[in-house]
Amino acid sequence: MNAIFTLEMVLKILAQGFLLNGPKSYLRDSWNIIDFVSVLSSLLSMNPNTSNNFKVLKILRVLKVLRPLKMVSRNKGLKISIMSLIKSLPDIGNLQLIIIFFLFLLGILHTTLFGGLFWSCKFDHLRGSGSMSF
Repeated sequence: MNAIFTLEMVLKILAQGFLLNGPKSYLRDSWNIIDFVSVLSSLLSMNPNTSNNFKVLKILRVLKVLRPLKMVSRNKGLKISIMSLIKSLPDIGNLQLIIIFFLFLLGILHTTLFGGLFWSCKFDHLRGSGSMSF
């Protein structure tokens, strides 16, 4: 799988130029920077002689998870839905605070109403059936 990403990256660099080939250069796009860093960290961490020195770079392989987010920038409907989800996060946080407040109040109410009522269990109805022995 890494070879596919590497081949794709090399072909894009050859076609677009690396950095100083105008506004269409490979490293002028932020998605390409993420791809470059993840592929480079994978290649450096695969070398058995230097794997101990580059253990921190293995963490950067997690950036491959961000690759599907490229589709968001290309698809208008998906971009609108993701942006609306991001804009609604503060309201969702406020709703969670209200829910936690009511759960806290209900916890206090139930502790007050039922405190001490369920401190023992009675199994008298099970003693004669032979299914359980206490």
